[in-house]
Amino acid sequence: MHILPYDYLSNMPSVTTGLARTASLIRAARAQADNALLFDNGDFLHGNPMGDAVLRDVMRGRRELRGRHPIVAAMAALGVDAITLGNHDFDHGAEYLGHVLAHAPFPVVISNLSLVPRAGPAGPRPIPASQPFALIERWLTDTAGKAHKVTIGLLGFLPPGSITGLRGSAFRAEIRDIVATAEIAVPQLRALGADLVVILAHSGIGPATHRPGMENALLPLARIPGIDAIVGGHAHQVFPRGDRADWPAGADPQTGRIHGTPTVVPGFWGSHLGVIDLSLTIGPKGVTVQDARIEARPISLRNPASGETRPTVAPDRAILRMLNNLHRTIIGQSQHSCGETRHRLHSYFAAAAPSPALDVVHRALDWWVARELADGPLAHLPRLTATAPFKAGGRGGPGYYTDIPPGPITRHGVTDLYLYPNTLCILRMTGAELSNWLERSASVFNRIRPFGGDQPLLDPTTPLYTFETLAGCDYEIDLSVEARFAPDGTLRTPRANRIRNLTVDGQRLGMSDEVLLATTTYRAAGRGGYPAPAPERIAFEPGHDIREIIAAYLAETGPVDGPLRASWRFGPVPGATALFASSPQAAEVVEDAPALSELIRPGPLLADGFRSYRLALGGRVSYIAGREVGAGKHLANPVRSGRKQP
Repeated sequence: MHILPYDYLSNMPSVTTGLARTASLIRAARAQADNALLFDNGDFLHGNPMGDAVLRDVMRGRRELRGRHPIVAAMAALGVDAITLGNHDFDHGAEYLGHVLAHAPFPVVISNLSLVPRAGPAGPRPIPASQPFALIERWLTDTAGKAHKVTIGLLGFLPPGSITGLRGSAFRAEIRDIVATAEIAVPQLRALGADLVVILAHSGIGPATHRPGMENALLPLARIPGIDAIVGGHAHQVFPRGDRADWPAGADPQTGRIHGTPTVVPGFWGSHLGVIDLSLTIGPKGVTVQDARIEARPISLRNPASGETRPTVAPDRAILRMLNNLHRTIIGQSQHSCGETRHRLHSYFAAAAPSPALDVVHRALDWWVARELADGPLAHLPRLTATAPFKAGGRGGPGYYTDIPPGPITRHGVTDLYLYPNTLCILRMTGAELSNWLERSASVFNRIRPFGGDQPLLDPTTPLYTFETLAGCDYEIDLSVEARFAPDGTLRTPRANRIRNLTVDGQRLGMSDEVLLATTTYRAAGRGGYPAPAPERIAFEPGHDIREIIAAYLAETGPVDGPLRASWRFGPVPGATALFASSPQAAEVVEDAPALSELIRPGPLLADGFRSYRLALGGRVSYIAGREVGAGKHLANPVRSGRKQP
């Protein structure tokens, strides 16, 4: 839903996102080629306050949309030929998605998904969620001006296990393996008359070796014979991208091919237009691809010397006019206050220390669980909360951080604190299960070798939103040892232990001791590489939107103040410090907090617009009313202070 070039969370125009700018690239590309097809690769329905506003209008009781959804109207205006769906398109259930797609004037193709009725084995058989494939006939004009009818076969793929929005509905998602499905479906499309086969894979560039049910499967997918072009997505990558040299073997960023197959992964939020330009020969044996040129065309470019980002194209005026009224309505809604904070809520150092922005999420979850489970059979168990830094730089760029100043927190501020429409799930976990969960979380960090000097804290290919931080317990992360899990969540070193001194209320947590962990249905489904709990470990699944819980907490409990609930730190590693990147604006936070400067020191600006920071391992920082109270020091019993209902 990043249609307009506007960041509703910061209430400022954006030059790095927006389908309105991508639309200008689309029109320019069409002017360059007589024969052109346009596809969308999913995750188009949600993601910002505009999507939320349309959703709320429907969910308030008006069960059907008034005509086309804004994103469908925009894609129709641009002449989209076909789309596939992403996992987040199901976040609000099949019924809402059905209302949206009922007005789509283009094919919707998903080849590896069936919706299975929850009636049980005696009930109806699985049904396709949409068209399992499409055959599109187009008349293409050759260089001599002669027209030829060409049939393009389309397949669309979702990553297995990625759909969590159908919980509580009459259906569950059955998603088959991407590679195994393609091995069957590609020859079938050829047999049905497809001259060309194009794959719309809502999947990214991941491991080279095929593993059943893998999430980012483009490398093994590209090995399948008979595929002429692949459009990837899901992982917020940009391919081909010449300034990145660490693509895995088989992915060639210079030619835009993976194992020889033309492939493009066009960023996210409208940041790029992926172009695959195929040169075809049509002869007695049919259509043959002679050559291909692949590029990801950006809507903006950053000056590495100044850090300034400038657009490469102006936004499309027709798209701007189409959504002008809705845009003005959302801007008006942004002024409504949900609550207040007495200190700055930022995520600049979420990779290095407990984050004030995440603290609001921890507070809200603990408040809700305490209220709902009071005097119940689970009230005697310690309450823990989990959340992750969704806005913490990475592929979103150096401006992609939460930073809410002291004062009112608006409705858009709540979205800034928690981007995704995840729903609450409460797990009953043993100490052993919780420790394993934390080991998975700690796997996002590199190993830091003693006496190795400056070393990178994070693998640049690992998104920080897979780093779950916990509140309600105290623990230390020892980076001097190997991680138990690989960055993608696969078990790598079973006996490795990075998590040290795990305590609750000052008492060491035994392996058989039990706690309640407030998390999301997404994590409870094992997504993000987290160990999926057994069904009996799900203590309570209310299905409430976490953003609504945060808004209710802010409205009912007064200004955000007091010490952070999360209490974790890195253990000391002698002779070593860790380097990480954050926003240049994060240096202001360090300058205003002398205690924080004992842990984190700003470094030079980097070519990609970020700034380097050096982290001293082994210290701790706590916040009270926006000021830090000591690196290497902490408040007495911070866990207990976070366990009471406000």
